[in-house]
Amino acid sequence: MERLLKALGHPQRQFQSVHIGGTNGKGSTAAIVASVLRQGGHRTGLYTSPHLIHFSERIRVCGTPISETALVRLTQRLRSVVETTGLSGAITFFELTTAMAFVYFAEEKVDIAVVEVGLGGRFDATNVLSPRVSAITHIDLDHEQFLGATLLNIAREKAGIIKQETPVVIGASQPEVLACFEGIADALHAPLLRLGREMTVQGDAPGQFQYRGIATWDIQCPLPGRHQIRNCAVALGVIEQLRRRGVQLADSDILEGVRQTRWDGRLSTIRKDPLILLDGAHNPAGARALAIYLAEVDPNRRGVHWLIVGIMQDKDAEGIVAPLVPWADEVVLTCPHVSRGADPSRLAASLHLSPAALLSHPPDAMAYVASRLKPEDTLVITGSLYLVGEAVAHFAGSTPSLPRG
Repeated sequence: MERLLKALGHPQRQFQSVHIGGTNGKGSTAAIVASVLRQGGHRTGLYTSPHLIHFSERIRVCGTPISETALVRLTQRLRSVVETTGLSGAITFFELTTAMAFVYFAEEKVDIAVVEVGLGGRFDATNVLSPRVSAITHIDLDHEQFLGATLLNIAREKAGIIKQETPVVIGASQPEVLACFEGIADALHAPLLRLGREMTVQGDAPGQFQYRGIATWDIQCPLPGRHQIRNCAVALGVIEQLRRRGVQLADSDILEGVRQTRWDGRLSTIRKDPLILLDGAHNPAGARALAIYLAEVDPNRRGVHWLIVGIMQDKDAEGIVAPLVPWADEVVLTCPHVSRGADPSRLAASLHLSPAALLSHPPDAMAYVASRLKPEDTLVITGSLYLVGEAVAHFAGSTPSLPRG
């Protein structure tokens, strides 16, 4: 990445940035921060992954996805630079798209870019930034084959985005994880802001809470689920640190920016009668948060509960499915249309499930359930953001763009 960006003229040095990592919630947190910055009049870039339908969703300026014309032009430029610098075969898809985002943000002269970590932190392609503020959201088990099998191992990898004398906002709460972050931040003289200590929240009504940090705000967060309160609080901690470092943001812009945040594929309601929910829970922590939400949204168990699940081969399938099966009356297993998708038959055998159907193609799974849904029923589609993207496309009558990595 350093070699590639040097050949491109170090585009990542031409704008300010916020760098956000964590196991779950980093995309939601990034979306909130970007929405607030836009509301405050700042020309804002947002880089996230993966996309749901169109690749262009990953790279946005002031909320607008990168155009196809710019994508083609930048792909051609990057291909040429990769070939002339001898990096062919060494650069991954994610590294290339990260470089593309940085070049585009530099071209578009953004004031500040909000950048989501792809995987881990220490060796992630995005970790070439010198951000104004860093943030690490929730920490839990995920990508263990790359990051380690314990929370402490994962925390050490995530902590790789903490920079010298740069504020870092922490949403994690496990004692061993906090101790890791505290030690690294202290060694780097990085101001540490911890949710539950330097920042607190009061109230847990859906979408409403009071944030107390440097300032005190009564917040209306539009993102559903109790877990989004923590993500929103981390985002507000980032905003406060940006204000301390000279970024102009009025209180009214902060409150309105939060209120206007949209983040598709996370507890998204796409139909109400019957209720159809999409959620990209792709690890046990995400599945537990989804299960808590489902218990609250339908406490009287109205109608039949349908669950369509598609999971990646390298994920903890049992940890994802176990919190959700008690809620479901009928389970349908499918396979996201990516190379890492887990075969439904093998998944059923490994989980000792007797699903209502095993359908390898997500559109077939959705059509199967749709033909049986009654107005009082509930359908939840989950297990992977790739599956959620295919569901969004299916119900919109479109097709997800390739590549899907």
